[in-house]
Amino acid sequence: MLKTILVHVDESVHAPARIRYAAALAHAIGAHLVGAAMFGVSRSVFPHGYDSRPGTLSASYFKPLADNAARALAAFEQIAGEMGVRHEKRFVCDQADDGLARMARFADLVVVSQDDPSESMPDMAERLPEYLILSCARPVIVVPRSDPPPWHSQKVLVAWDGGKEASFALSASLPLLRHSTGVVLVSIAGRDPSEEAFRMEQSDLKHFLSRHHVTPHMLVRDAWHDTGHDLLALAREAGCGLLVMGCYGHGRFRELCMGGASRTVLADADIPVLYAH
Repeated sequence: MLKTILVHVDESVHAPARIRYAAALAHAIGAHLVGAAMFGVSRSVFPHGYDSRPGTLSASYFKPLADNAARALAAFEQIAGEMGVRHEKRFVCDQADDGLARMARFADLVVVSQDDPSESMPDMAERLPEYLILSCARPVIVVPRSDPPPWHSQKVLVAWDGGKEASFALSASLPLLRHSTGVVLVSIAGRDPSEEAFRMEQSDLKHFLSRHHVTPHMLVRDAWHDTGHDLLALAREAGCGLLVMGCYGHGRFRELCMGGASRTVLADADIPVLYAH
């Protein structure tokens, strides 16, 4: 069950839509919403929290960053209050990437926005969604930069390839699947596993989901182009408002790097996507 949802709070133009999406989701499933604004400076600088005496050179540099976070949290509190969701605000004395990853340890789901190359925020880590998906050990919903309306019950497309990541994503999305208007579980033929293997798994998948009160429509599709674009095209065709998929990546020794389908969807998705790694 999803009891705590963590949403990234900042002064981005995409923040209001991101917060409304997370607040509507929290309200629908009865979760507690935590809005976390980042200081934008590594916690190693202020290991015991931000503390700088007024009038000092340090304060002249750091106070504007703290003020930015305070304004962002005030906007979060106004939106969450208007939407009637249980919530709390948190000022995190850290950079966005590590700060959110650490906060995620105490949440069930993280909500962030898709990277927007046209916008650069003071606390914005490069490839923040990718970093969190691969590092925070929690499912992450990435809200597209097109700023969709708040979450509401709608059809969900679940990508299935039989792998560990896909299984984690399916399990993590169960509370959302139960609140959806329909679930399409798809395997792209020509990828691992084969179409035959997927058909052999269908009975187990249906029984697993039925015990969670979810009745999926099973679908096998031939590959058209690449898996990422195929999934996005199928989501549009089926009228789905959320895509659920496992996310593959390389370890830190090879730097943060996602597999092809994950990277494609992360860059080009025009609907929210729940990723699990």
